Amino acid sequence: MVDPKQPAGRGGNDARLAERVRGIEPSGIRRIFELMATMQDPINLSIGQPHYDPPEELVEAACRAIRAGRNRYTVTQGLPELNARVLDGVERRYGRRPETCLLTAGVSGGLVLTFQCLLNPGDEILLPDPGFVMYRHLATLCGATIRYYDLYPKTPGDRFGLDLAAIEALCSERTKIVFVNSPSNPTGAVLTRAEIEGLCRIANRCGAYVVSDEIYDFFCYVDDYASPVSYADRCIQLAGYSKTYGVPGWRMGYATGPANVLEAMKTLQQFSFVCAPAPFQYALLEAEPHIDLSPRHAEYRHKRDLLTRELHPVYGLRAPEGSFYAFPQLPRPADGRPGDSAAFLQAALDRNLLIVPGKSFSSRDTHFRISFAAEDDLLRRGIAVLNDLARQFA
Repeated sequence: MVDPKQPAGRGGNDARLAERVRGIEPSGIRRIFELMATMQDPINLSIGQPHYDPPEELVEAACRAIRAGRNRYTVTQGLPELNARVLDGVERRYGRRPETCLLTAGVSGGLVLTFQCLLNPGDEILLPDPGFVMYRHLATLCGATIRYYDLYPKTPGDRFGLDLAAIEALCSERTKIVFVNSPSNPTGAVLTRAEIEGLCRIANRCGAYVVSDEIYDFFCYVDDYASPVSYADRCIQLAGYSKTYGVPGWRMGYATGPANVLEAMKTLQQFSFVCAPAPFQYALLEAEPHIDLSPRHAEYRHKRDLLTRELHPVYGLRAPEGSFYAFPQLPRPADGRPGDSAAFLQAALDRNLLIVPGKSFSSRDTHFRISFAAEDDLLRRGIAVLNDLARQFA
């Protein structure tokens, strides 16, 4: 029997909690954040944010906006001039102008709004495996049925990519969303134009929405980046400024797509996030056209190449095509048995190295995630530890 005097949230499972949250586990990534606070001189290759501070122009613009009293609510959808700039940029890059735009509290806020507005209990959503942990938990909150499509290489050393025939076989009359994340967290893979076009063709045939998480689009190291915006009949594009400008704590994202869906998302935002942070909207509006981030892009390409070149071959790492993540495989013993994830991660932790287990992103426990968003010296220290562990575990 539940003790009515017992405070909520204490004493284990509380039967008064809503059913929708009982299947949601705390983020393994956030647990690493908490662990890091207890360590001295950690080699942190777990963190999912750029290592650099925002450009000075943007910082000064934010200070001016705050001092000028730009601290009250904006309209829910965001500053009209910033919305227009987003739509202009999407049209310039992808050759198609979405119907409308909504500024969101980061891409995470955009995901919450999108899933809540599109998914009913029993609807099906196709999610990538491996994929960011938030996707499946938000789908669970909505009561949706998750069907996973596999991104793992068919042969060791091959790229993470789509099997379009498998995706088509997963689609049914209940499929509401086909979800895409390119560049990918955690794999660093960038889907080819043919893969994006083929996936959108399948979604169009079954009447599904394509929801595309493009928060890492700046960190793309291939020449032909493609977005579902160009090909999907019903596309919700989610992107933003957090990773590109080094401001993840600002919570500045945007959604583009069909007016009827974004109108519903706007209404829900009125009763949840209210609006994206006002001073930062004004700061981006003022400063963004004057910022050159090409040196940062070159810097991250260099970090990607450093990791790929110097990491021990036993990890089977192919150069990530985007983002600032790599997803190496666990070292396998000489007899071919699967790698021991728990022992490997504990050994890394014993050496003060923080990485994220692959099972945080996947039904498999065969890989781990590295973030190379770190100073080169720290990255080299992490590579040295991993190379020692390769000789120990392989």
